[in-house]
Amino acid sequence: MNMKKFIRPAMLVVPLAAGWCVPQAGVLGTEPYNFIRWALIVMLFLNVLQINISDLKPRLEHFWLVAVNIFMGVIPYLLFKYFCPSVQEFADGAFFAGIAPTAVSSAVVVSLLNGNVGFAVTGFIFSNVGICLALLGLLPWVTGNLNMKFFFTVLYTLSVVILCPLVCAQLTRRIFPGILKYSAKLKEVTLILWSLTLFVIAAVARKSFDANVEASGWMIWVLFGIAFVICTLNFSLGYWLSRRKYRRESSQMLGQKNTTFAMFLVMEYAPGIASLATIFYVLFHNLWNSIQLMCSSARKK
Repeated sequence: MNMKKFIRPAMLVVPLAAGWCVPQAGVLGTEPYNFIRWALIVMLFLNVLQINISDLKPRLEHFWLVAVNIFMGVIPYLLFKYFCPSVQEFADGAFFAGIAPTAVSSAVVVSLLNGNVGFAVTGFIFSNVGICLALLGLLPWVTGNLNMKFFFTVLYTLSVVILCPLVCAQLTRRIFPGILKYSAKLKEVTLILWSLTLFVIAAVARKSFDANVEASGWMIWVLFGIAFVICTLNFSLGYWLSRRKYRRESSQMLGQKNTTFAMFLVMEYAPGIASLATIFYVLFHNLWNSIQLMCSSARKK
């Protein structure tokens, strides 16, 4: 039996399981290490290195996906506020799980699935800029307050995580054009980095889960269900609201969330049990990625 088709999915599932078993590794995701943030920067750099700046063209799907992304945070929030007003944690959990923008690693998955990386990177930029702007108005409504710290954190994150890798990648292409012949090897480096990132993310998730273990069991299961439904809807709506040739990319862009940003938001504005919805979402979208890569490897055979 050829084991190669299981390698990529295993590089996603195994780190998640290992990180969950070693919560002490969660310290790597915090100051002063910030491993998750810097790993994402390097991954975006390696992916953008393989495309021309002219490939970053906005398309109709990008606008639709940003609009749907906003609704996937707002609508569940309103539903829980109306039907379950006594448990604010459900509304907060649904909002922060649904509103998070596209993950930089969505372009990594699209690349591994042999999709249109330029479309995915453009969607990542549109989503993060659009959602950040929307949050400047939505967060005061949801939390009742907004300070300048949040605004400058968003500005810093966008500059470091998006602008720097884009500029550095284009400069590298011009100075060292021969680097493009190593694109296949660079893709494997990206997968290794992503596996390490998932290990740290799972460790952070486990620490957050342990911190809220005293919460009522039924509340945890409700938040589990909220995350599952929102995750399923995101991947499905992204697929069906797009033109046929961009369905895989659009599904990934709406379904795979910016984990670093999502965790920052929920820890900053809805700490406690509400954060479990985002944690569960992180686990769900990465498990789905593993299934996709496994199916993709099987089809190639």
